[in-house]
Amino acid sequence: MEAFAALLEAVTRILVAGFAAAPLAWVLAALLLLLGLAGLALRRRPVGRNEVETVFLASAAATRKAREIGEIDAFARRAGAAADELKAQLRRLRAGHHSYIKVYVDHSNFIKTWNSVVHGRDRPLAHDIAWQRLSEVLLDETGDWLTRVRKAPQALLYRGMHVYGTLFEDSYFTLLETMLRHEQSAPHKLSLPIRLRKETIDKWREENEQHKIELTREIGNVTGCVVVPIYRRTPREDQLASCQYTSGGIPIAPEKMLDTFIATDLVGDATFDAYDIALIVSEDSDFVPAVEFVQEMRTKQVVHVGFGSHSNDLRAACRHRIDLAKGDMFRRLQRTAKA
Repeated sequence: MEAFAALLEAVTRILVAGFAAAPLAWVLAALLLLLGLAGLALRRRPVGRNEVETVFLASAAATRKAREIGEIDAFARRAGAAADELKAQLRRLRAGHHSYIKVYVDHSNFIKTWNSVVHGRDRPLAHDIAWQRLSEVLLDETGDWLTRVRKAPQALLYRGMHVYGTLFEDSYFTLLETMLRHEQSAPHKLSLPIRLRKETIDKWREENEQHKIELTREIGNVTGCVVVPIYRRTPREDQLASCQYTSGGIPIAPEKMLDTFIATDLVGDATFDAYDIALIVSEDSDFVPAVEFVQEMRTKQVVHVGFGSHSNDLRAACRHRIDLAKGDMFRRLQRTAKA
């Protein structure tokens, strides 16, 4: 600016000195020169930001920086807590204070009680159980129980989950359709009148297919889970006279070996020390002998998992019971409905 002022003063002296000789020409020349110098000065002058905009941008940058620092601090705290928990688990493992946990699920029995409690005995085709959360919830509850009993935190090592599910062969639904035709055209071929509709058979077939998908895909893809599908035996058409029937004249497809599979695995895994604590998800009292054997002869502990506070033989035989209905614990296992 000082150089521009000196230049303007020099030009003014020249114009004043030459004004007497040619007043009009000098005036025009002076105006053009001044306009040119003014344009040059404006072009070189930096354009300043609006003060409000400058403050806003500075504030936004500071807020963003603070948020980033807060997120980094939160992550560091979570990482630190996880590291502390891992160190505590390792200390307990080195000291020998740990227990192996394994879960055994009677799928059909569990689904029956689940629908009774959660859906009021409805039979939805697609179940709303988040199977990947089941082991997490059960391990948390078992850990809390052991901590209360032993007066110290316990390290639990998850050894997996076995799910035993029964399915119908498609030939069973074909047999029902054949019996339904006999009821209409040749009822003498039936031992008992059958009270059944074609729509009901179609619904049962679809339900069975959904159970198969759940067992083989959804549950089968859960980490650490082994699915054991067991097919019911379809009665032969030429042996219907010796079959067992429901009150509606429907032949019963026997459920073979499910109880045997669960009891055998429970005893076999205890014999080879595959677990210290077994969690059995069922209401079937047929497992009582196996439970008593592994607890008395193999010094293992069995925890019953079910619904409701009422007692039965299986619950009475187990060391502890996890009631999924208590405090609506089952909600932690329930998938949220998709919008």
